[in-house]
Amino acid sequence: MEMDIYKTIGQSIRKIRKSLGLTQEELSVKTGINPSFLSHIERGTKKASIETIYKIANALEVPVQKIFSESQVSSIKKKNYSFSRKIEMLVKDKDEEYRKILLKVARLLASKK
Repeated sequence: MEMDIYKTIGQSIRKIRKSLGLTQEELSVKTGINPSFLSHIERGTKKASIETIYKIANALEVPVQKIFSESQVSSIKKKNYSFSRKIEMLVKDKDEEYRKILLKVARLLASKK
């Protein structure tokens, strides 16, 4: 679970970097971070300190929050999509009555704490 956080942050950094047309080498020069370490950060195989993430955000000319919000949004979207997609596949061949019952069960479960 912990490495998932670093992976999503790395994906966010890569996405922003690529959207700006920067290579890893160019970002490395701008940040003073070793290109190999930057590559590991983007893949989520090594942990970046908050200070390092701050340097990267400054070099990309984005607020630090953007790195975290981009990673959180993409992670949430993927998780929700995959869950929604699974439910959709389960009920695609079922009739309307079945779907109504399933929805009632889901609402009941959602209301439980």
